[in-house]
Amino acid sequence: MQNIVAALAKKNNPERWKNVVDLEKFGQPAAEFLIQALADEDRWVRYLAADALANIGATNSVDSLISLLRDPEQDVRFAAAAALGKLGDPKAIKSLQEVLKKDNGYVKIAAEEALVRISPQNPGMPSH
Repeated sequence: MQNIVAALAKKNNPERWKNVVDLEKFGQPAAEFLIQALADEDRWVRYLAADALANIGATNSVDSLISLLRDPEQDVRFAAAAALGKLGDPKAIKSLQEVLKKDNGYVKIAAEEALVRISPQNPGMPSH
């Protein structure tokens, strides 16, 4: 796993996103490195890291994924919303509801689906 992490750190490699895919195969032990990858300058590294964290069930990544909902790239925001839905942590509800008010259709759909997964009884509705 250390070799993959080292390869991911080499910013001159245009296919670093493949390292993220490889890290996912390690499961939970890779979560810390995948969370760090959420801050990478390459949008595909961020996108795939968000997806990988959801796939391995890295509940410790929820706060980082919530932050990613404000990423400048819509693809990354989409991946973050989808990942939060897969992880199912109610802590993400408020941030996902904000996405419904501010983002474009593509990201809103992912946020709506995430809210349905997290809170099936009343998706998108603020809880009082």
